[in-house]
Amino acid sequence: MKYTLEERIERARVLHKQGYNCSQCVVMVFDDIHELDEEVIARVSAGFGGGVGGMRQVCGAVSGMTMITSLVKYVQPSDKPMLYAEIKSVADEFKTINGSIVCGELLRPGRKPCIGLIEDAITIIDARLR
Repeated sequence: MKYTLEERIERARVLHKQGYNCSQCVVMVFDDIHELDEEVIARVSAGFGGGVGGMRQVCGAVSGMTMITSLVKYVQPSDKPMLYAEIKSVADEFKTINGSIVCGELLRPGRKPCIGLIEDAITIIDARLR
């Protein structure tokens, strides 16, 4: 892999400060894995922010983990059972750390800020790719 975990996290912090959402930050820092154009991946992942279109449902960072996992693991329709199991596993790990995968619950006062959730998602995916 081209980037260290620390480099990915620092890149995500910069992206977040530039206005990119949680999903975009997670997906964009794995460009060495998915090799997709930055503008294209930013556009594809944009709608997953704020818990999918700002509806405060599944956290954008979790959606980003889902996209990276899909890009790495999925080749053909017969891969779906394995892919879904892997996505459930990363989501469960995120939930164990943060108590939920639901944006609206994660954004309650006193909880971790979005950048912390982004960092958790990046850490989970980075560890699985090494």
